[in-house]
Amino acid sequence: MTEETKLLNLIDLANNLTRDYDLGHPTVSDESWDNLYFQIQELEEKLGIYYKHSPTQHIPYDVVNQLNKVEHGHKMLSLQKTKDLSEIEKFLDNSDSLIMLKMDGLTCSLTYIDGELVSAETRGNGIIGEDILHNALQIRSIPNYIPRISGKLVVDGEIICTTKNFEMFASEYKNPRNFAAGSIRLLDSKECAKRKLSFIAWDVIEGLDQYDLLSERLAHIENYGFTIVPYVFYPAWDAADNDVPLEDMIDHLKIMAEKDGYPIDGAVAKFNSISYGKSLGETSHHFKNAMAYKFYDETYPTTLTNIEWTMGRTGVLTPVAIFEPVEIDGTIVERANLHNWTVLNETLHGKGWKGQKIEVFKANMIIPQIASAEEDNEYTKMYFEYPYICPVCGSGTVLHQENDSAFVCCDNDACEGKLINRLDHFCGKKGLDIKGLSKATLEKLINWEWIKNIPSLFALEYYRDEWVSKSGFGVKSVDKILNAIDFSRNTCELPQFICALGIPLIGSSASKELCKHFSTYQQFREAIDNNYQFFMLPNFGIEMHKAIMNFDYGEADAMIQSGVITFKDSITETAQDTSLDGLTFVITGKLNHFKNRDAIKDKIESLGGKVTGSVSKNTNYLINNDKDSTSSKNKSAKTLGIPILNEEDFIKMFGVE
Repeated sequence: MTEETKLLNLIDLANNLTRDYDLGHPTVSDESWDNLYFQIQELEEKLGIYYKHSPTQHIPYDVVNQLNKVEHGHKMLSLQKTKDLSEIEKFLDNSDSLIMLKMDGLTCSLTYIDGELVSAETRGNGIIGEDILHNALQIRSIPNYIPRISGKLVVDGEIICTTKNFEMFASEYKNPRNFAAGSIRLLDSKECAKRKLSFIAWDVIEGLDQYDLLSERLAHIENYGFTIVPYVFYPAWDAADNDVPLEDMIDHLKIMAEKDGYPIDGAVAKFNSISYGKSLGETSHHFKNAMAYKFYDETYPTTLTNIEWTMGRTGVLTPVAIFEPVEIDGTIVERANLHNWTVLNETLHGKGWKGQKIEVFKANMIIPQIASAEEDNEYTKMYFEYPYICPVCGSGTVLHQENDSAFVCCDNDACEGKLINRLDHFCGKKGLDIKGLSKATLEKLINWEWIKNIPSLFALEYYRDEWVSKSGFGVKSVDKILNAIDFSRNTCELPQFICALGIPLIGSSASKELCKHFSTYQQFREAIDNNYQFFMLPNFGIEMHKAIMNFDYGEADAMIQSGVITFKDSITETAQDTSLDGLTFVITGKLNHFKNRDAIKDKIESLGGKVTGSVSKNTNYLINNDKDSTSSKNKSAKTLGIPILNEEDFIKMFGVE
């Protein structure tokens, strides 16, 4: 062994020991480390050779004026997420995969040219991030220079702070994630260096293209000095050695994270074959080669700024919390529904106030909600009150108590806000689906006093000539709306009409169930007059019963009696058609014949069939116009021997119109 080779080996050893130390699990004493450092220093002086990655060649601290925005050389999209472990198993399908820890930090991309670190960028919005190179150079687990490589190398990973290193800052920061994100954005790299951040690599974007397996690429960059994310292999479901449940694998990873002090918020399932993963494509939000399994809902701190009140179609005013914008799962969130006055008080420990510290999250990773709120033990704040005046019509409001909840309601039956929202629902997709009648258009028609209730919607033909002269309209647009209205009144089905009325708690499914028992509108109204026990119906309850009984059917009765709505009174033709009885379908891909998935789903259910979201052994048919698709649903169907039909096949096979 030459002295130069010895020097290189000592440098590699020193850098590995440094990374272990920064990650919270040192393997040698401080004295041993110092002796190693002095050996390197003596050899460098003797040979006159100084390598860039040597611990003696300290990167000078740097101070920048601002963090510059930079456009990524590759997309850094988010992950599709789930809290259902079975969804992960379905996603993995029949492909070898890696199950890796999902680090709870700040995503970062590193670029090396001929072994030298030249760029470090935060994820940002996935397209544009921030330049943090000055700070990345001070993170010891990020190699500043990788000897003996040439060309371009791009490594993606997570900047984190281990739980041990976070202990000294815990009183100032809420959690390691916030601490890492704030620290890496410091302008002074000397201050950042004090924070002892770490970098965990979990992908190689460019530079090792000769290797198709992600596991191979990770092994190579580990040899380059990177700390790679802990992972386990998850073989194809039919592999002989796949005898360890996925849940056990994830539990094993959790133990590893706890041992090393890694902050985590879930696990990531990713296909090992990079070429296969790329073939699946992407959405505007995420790549289709991976899915995250979330252990729990993450909360994010922010500040309450206001309470807004919005009106629903029944006149109930709903409080909406407005807070300082915060990014959650790749989207900016700044509002959360508080439902009613009781929920508002319970959530905000009273009425809430401007400047109140709150924590928000996405329930099931979709719906923004407030998880917790600061309390005012001194009762000195200027609290938000409920509106005593309706924000739409200016009339008074009342606080209505129902069971254990209090609701703020407009006391004016003629409130314009009630009418607009009722009309918007009646004309919308869940109602008669009248094309062209947007909420903004409805507001104009109400302001012109052409619409005063729902039945007057069907008399708009009277105002046609005046309407076409209005700004923003014309002959074509007005006639299109009028034709859509006329089409809806002649093609409306009873379940659709009942749903369109906007009876509280009665949506599309409940309306269909009602029409299985009452084939005409007259039968439905007679049942109400005779105090029918609606709570006895399948999936109905006492509150749904009350909603049906207490609803005002005046406008609906008027439309039926006047013949404005001319749907077939009997729906027995569809309700009793069971040609698809006992058959289960899955629908995927783009549709050509049916206008959307709800339309084909409604058709299947009207014929006695069932529609589910995923392919299983209980599925009878998969409907997909692209039979050669490489989607997981197509692959599962082929594996299980389930027929794949396009729309034309479906229509011909079952005589569907």
